[in-house]
Amino acid sequence: MHLNRRTLFASAILAVLISPASRAASLLPFDSVRFEQARKSGKPVVLQVTATWCGPCQRLRKVVGGLLENSEFKDLVIFDADFDANKDALVKLNAHTVTTLVIYRDNAEILRNSGETRPDAVEALLRKAM
Repeated sequence: MHLNRRTLFASAILAVLISPASRAASLLPFDSVRFEQARKSGKPVVLQVTATWCGPCQRLRKVVGGLLENSEFKDLVIFDADFDANKDALVKLNAHTVTTLVIYRDNAEILRNSGETRPDAVEALLRKAM
C-alpha cells in the first residue's frame, strides 16, 4: 500500500514538473487580497474582466487560455474576475466594462483594452505586459 501511494505521489509530482502548464502563466480566480499582493510583487499582472452571459467574454477567455499554454507568458499572473460576482472590487479598480484586459506593472496600470478578442491582438496586449 505504501509503495502504491509513493508511486502515485511521485507520478503526480513528475506530471506537474513536466507539464506545459507548469511553465505557463498563472490564471487565477479573482480575489481582491491576492490581486493586490500580486500587483505589489513586481510581476506583470493582468486583470481579465468577463461575465458568464457575455459571448465576447467567452471568446476572450478562450483566446487567453490558449495563449497561456505558451511558455513565453510564464511570468504573467492573470486574474479572471467575473463582472457580476466581483462588482464592488471592479468598481474600485474602475473596471466597468466586460471583455476587458487591464495590465499592471510595478503596481501601476499601464494599459487597458475593452472588447478585443482577436487572438493576434490579445497576444500583442499580453506581450506589452511583459
